[in-house]
Amino acid sequence: MCAAWQRQRSDFDTQKIYRTIRQMGYPVKWEKASDCPCLSKGGSGQPDFNCPLCRGKGRYWFDPIFIQGIMTNVSEEVRYNQTGEIIAGLNYFTTLPENKLSIWDKISNEYSQIRYSEIIEKKEHNVKDRLRFKPITISSLRTVSEVYQKGIDFTVDTEGYVNWEGGGLEPNRGERYSVDYTTRPSWLVVDLPNVFRTTLVKRKQPGVMPTELPIKALVRLEFYL
Repeated sequence: MCAAWQRQRSDFDTQKIYRTIRQMGYPVKWEKASDCPCLSKGGSGQPDFNCPLCRGKGRYWFDPIFIQGIMTNVSEEVRYNQTGEIIAGLNYFTTLPENKLSIWDKISNEYSQIRYSEIIEKKEHNVKDRLRFKPITISSLRTVSEVYQKGIDFTVDTEGYVNWEGGGLEPNRGERYSVDYTTRPSWLVVDLPNVFRTTLVKRKQPGVMPTELPIKALVRLEFYL
C-alpha cells in the first residue's frame, strides 16, 4: 500500500492559467499560414515571384481573427545562437489551447505602431511601387539626391502602394529610393517548443482527465525574416 504522501497530487491549476490569459492577455490578430499553390514541383519548391497570392513568399495568410495572448521576452541564453550572433526580435507568445498555432502563422498588434525603413527600386514611369508592409504614416521618402513630398510627388494607399501618377517629381526607372514609415508590428511563429501541451488533472471524480495547456510559441518580428 502506498504511503499517504505518495498518493498526493500536485496538478497544474489550468483554470488559473486560462484566467490570466483572458484577463491580462492582449488582443492580437492571428492569421494562419499555408503553402502557396505556386510552389514549383520537385525538390526545389521555389515560389513564383510574380504570384498575385503570395507575392513570391511561397506562403499566404488567411482566416484573420482576434485572439488574446501574452507576449514575454526570451532569456538571454535563447537570444544567442551557437556562433554568438544576436537573434533579434524573438519573443514567446502564449495563448489559449483552442488557438492551434502553427509554423509561420502571423501575430499582429493592431493597436501599436513601429518604425520601419526599406529600399525600393523604381519601376516604369507612373507605375506603382509596393512597400513590404502597410504604412500608417510616411516619415521620409528620398533618393540620394532628391527628397519627395507626400501629396505633391506621390501618394500612398492603405495597401502599401506608392503611386507616382500625381505629376510631381519622380525617381528615374531603376533608381533606388528609401522609405521610412510607421506600420503595425507583426510576428511570425518560428518554433513550437512545447508541442506536447496536455497534462493529466485529478478532479472531483474517479480517475484523471487529460487537459490541454495553453499554447506557447516562439515568434520573431517579421522585419527580421
